[in-house]
Amino acid sequence: MINEKGKEAMVKVWDVSYPCYVEYDPESQTYGGFCVDLPVFVTGKASAEEAKRALEDGVAYYLAHLEVEGRPFPNPSTDRVNVEGPHLIRVVIRPSPVNQVSLEIERAMRKRGLTRSELARRMGVKLPMVTRILDPLYFGHSLATLRKVAKALDSELEVRFVA
Repeated sequence: MINEKGKEAMVKVWDVSYPCYVEYDPESQTYGGFCVDLPVFVTGKASAEEAKRALEDGVAYYLAHLEVEGRPFPNPSTDRVNVEGPHLIRVVIRPSPVNQVSLEIERAMRKRGLTRSELARRMGVKLPMVTRILDPLYFGHSLATLRKVAKALDSELEVRFVA
């Protein structure tokens, strides 16, 4: 497994933030939230902080999807959006850090026209493993797994240390 120091090198952080709202639902006694500029929402969280963390992850997933597709990120709203409610809290969300390795694997698959199922078949693993290694919030890639991915993609795996 790649240790925490190695994890830092694999982390991608986007310098962008989006206006979102966290809302308390007194009926279910849970928190949810939504982003103004992105199709990201969460429900059923035990606390406002948990809802905020889930929004950070949701924004990261959405931006990772856009990046892999080569699409631009939406511009964050600069004006306050007129959203009102007794239980609404306006928050500014920065996306969670993502794993660049997962993004590179996804790009390589798309370039070759491979589906997740086909990659799993070529790697000799079950689909949930491929889903996990493609998850941009997953940082547990082992070198053995990356070798299998490279072979399945007819690619070479290159590991470098940069000072």
